[in-house]
Amino acid sequence: MTEAVKPDIQERYITAGGPTDVVTAAGWAAQSNATVELALMLWGVMYEGKTSQKLELATKLGNHLNARMVRDRSLKGNAWKIAAEMLAWHLHGVCQECDGRGYMVIPDTPSLSDTLCHHCHGTGKRPYPREASHVWLAAELSRMTAIAGGEVMKRLNTSMDL
Repeated sequence: MTEAVKPDIQERYITAGGPTDVVTAAGWAAQSNATVELALMLWGVMYEGKTSQKLELATKLGNHLNARMVRDRSLKGNAWKIAAEMLAWHLHGVCQECDGRGYMVIPDTPSLSDTLCHHCHGTGKRPYPREASHVWLAAELSRMTAIAGGEVMKRLNTSMDL
């Protein structure tokens, strides 16, 4: 009698359907290094509903900012407080005036005008403090989001032969 061979992770991944393939790819990508791991934790909180990791992510972002503050003396402030503020802004900082659309709403209509929102200047995001630490971390959060997206797509590509 032959023994059934259990499929390995790649075989299970390839045959899986729906969002499980993205989650698996994110798990594979997290095994590479600390920056990618932090970026993928941000990805998980943003897109996979892992809200239980917000506090841990804010702490790790604070550690990341604090390490940067040691090298760059222009960055000042409480790294962990700034990290919590900027994570909240990155996740939930939608402009209240335009509801995150970036364009002015025409009063008493369901339509948008072609004029950029005067409050957010077309970004769709609420303004945040413009101290050097806040600006650096906002850029770092955008960079990490791009890294995580790239890592997930790279893993999907190599695993599924796309």
